[in-house]
Amino acid sequence: MYSDKFEEEINLLKADNISGSEEIVRKALQIVDREIESDPEKYSNLGKLTDMLSQVMKIKSEMFALRNVLVHFIDFYYQGVTLADVADRVLDKLDQQREAIVEKILPHLKKSKRIMTFSRSSTIVQSLKSLSTFVEKSKLPELILFESRPALEGKKLAREAVEAGYKVNYLVDSAMGLAVKTFKPDVILIGADVIFPNGNVANKIGCHSLAMFAYQHKIPFYVVSTSLKLLLKAVPFSIHSYKSKEVWAKDRPDNVKIFNPYFEVIPANLIKGYFTEFGFSEKIPDVKVEIEKDYIKKMYG
Repeated sequence: MYSDKFEEEINLLKADNISGSEEIVRKALQIVDREIESDPEKYSNLGKLTDMLSQVMKIKSEMFALRNVLVHFIDFYYQGVTLADVADRVLDKLDQQREAIVEKILPHLKKSKRIMTFSRSSTIVQSLKSLSTFVEKSKLPELILFESRPALEGKKLAREAVEAGYKVNYLVDSAMGLAVKTFKPDVILIGADVIFPNGNVANKIGCHSLAMFAYQHKIPFYVVSTSLKLLLKAVPFSIHSYKSKEVWAKDRPDNVKIFNPYFEVIPANLIKGYFTEFGFSEKIPDVKVEIEKDYIKKMYG
């Protein structure tokens, strides 16, 4: 039904446990773009197009951003954007959102001497890289990072940070309580895979514990994400267990059952605020209002 290349690339993306959710979205859009190019006439049929997009949505079942961005895809399609250009238009929209977040968060990062983060948010990575171009290397804030098991994406972030000129303190995940107490970061930043309408956030396993330690030590805990991750209405969210061999690959006794969740939910009462392309907001409903204003302006302005 689909090209061999499509099936191959989808399977590779399903196995990608290092890339942040926005990077997954970008890679998925590129797969969609290549599949359309392989048979433009076939995908000019809306039914065939939506069937193919539904396959892409299944890449990461908890990643609602992927669903949201494919809604944008259909939206551009209905606006009459040439099918071959739709993916590029959506990617441009993502670029604009990320650039807006970086611009708005930089003044806050410049004031920080120590910044802590967990896992690897591509938007936070871009913000830190941008900061390194504006600030002398000797005056960059120290970073406190964690390995982020089981995929160890924190290790990739540590390498990127060092290349950008940062000094990095790197710890195992179970040391986060001691790290918060010892390093006393000015801010703790995380990305988001999903932002729920009530302000709760789903992100990498470990973030809930970090948020509780931040709350205990009165350290601001912020979410940095495009509104792409925001659900405008509540939907069921289930936590799945992924491959057990990532946790215990060899000599595991038969009676040891592995639970390997990648995501968990951080309650809104532990989150000090949200940085989105609309700026900083303490409450996620404020961001919903901005999205509605933007939509109304587009439709009737």
